[in-house]
Amino acid sequence: MLGIAFTRLSRALVASLVAVSFLVPGVQSAAGHNTSVSLAANDPQVFKTVATGSPTNAAGRDQQFLCLDEVTYLNGGAPFYTQTTTPWVHGLNIVVSEIPFVEGAVTWPSHQFRTVLGWNTRRFIGNGLPNHKTGEFPVQEDTAAYPYYHAAPAGGDYTWSDEIPIAAYDLDVTVPKSPVYNSTPKCISQLVSGVATQTGVVWHVNIAPVSFADHIFVDPIAALPPDKCFGHPYDTEYHYHGWSWRCFPNQGKINQHSPLFGYALDGFGIYGPRGDGGKLLKNTDLDICHGHFGMINWDGKLKYMYHYHLNSEFPYGPGCLRGTPIANVNTPMMLRFAPHEHPEDAKQPHP
Repeated sequence: MLGIAFTRLSRALVASLVAVSFLVPGVQSAAGHNTSVSLAANDPQVFKTVATGSPTNAAGRDQQFLCLDEVTYLNGGAPFYTQTTTPWVHGLNIVVSEIPFVEGAVTWPSHQFRTVLGWNTRRFIGNGLPNHKTGEFPVQEDTAAYPYYHAAPAGGDYTWSDEIPIAAYDLDVTVPKSPVYNSTPKCISQLVSGVATQTGVVWHVNIAPVSFADHIFVDPIAALPPDKCFGHPYDTEYHYHGWSWRCFPNQGKINQHSPLFGYALDGFGIYGPRGDGGKLLKNTDLDICHGHFGMINWDGKLKYMYHYHLNSEFPYGPGCLRGTPIANVNTPMMLRFAPHEHPEDAKQPHP
């Protein structure tokens, strides 16, 4: 979702999820559609979502430590999560085979992405388009996902979320080349939480504001169906949540540590769901920021260092930061998500 003002997180995305975080009237259960997903034996069948009451103002296992200033301002304090009741969610379990994925198989031949190494930095430059197929956006009528998107007001140039396409934008992120571990975790202050260098797409933090008046915030993949690569556009910018690595070209071998998938904003690497010997990692195997120390392939050499992992338990990736992002270097891009000059503007009713 790069390329927009952070205020539009509250004016567009916030409004867009009001109708879809809970059952939409007239929408069939996913079981009522032909939405079955073929899963390999080693694929995650179920994702564990966030529990009602989980805070965002502190680091902790199964949590995400956030400091998104405008969200806090509009909510009158740090938000807490609420579980959803969409048909593919059963308690804390998100059943992958029941998600009414956005259909389609759209290719992006104009995909661009490169990494530029500086003396102390890594700079990621691209156009935000993935190197894999995506669902068809705008979401098509008569598809299982359409009622959820069509019930979601979009704002900006679009009336409803089903109208939003995927488009190129200026992706430009710089992170430390040699990150330094901090014993005290830091909150994630940006909507973008990392860059998937295998595909040239960004990850977003896993929170979707639904109602500031009622203080309702949800896990995005429990509220709005993504495409089969667990991505979708917000204001035309494609990004990942949840099983974000599903379409990554190099997922490694099942009996080995997962390869590098990308980088968090603090410069530490983000690896796949497998640890040493190919063990599928649970949150209990990781620290409160969703990472740990271990031997990894780092810049072509084996090195013992801290790193994050993706897995199938909320928050699915970095829940806080162990390193320190470079101050101001990403300002031109990140200002698009900075608090509005007049934050009260975002309180205005959505058209």
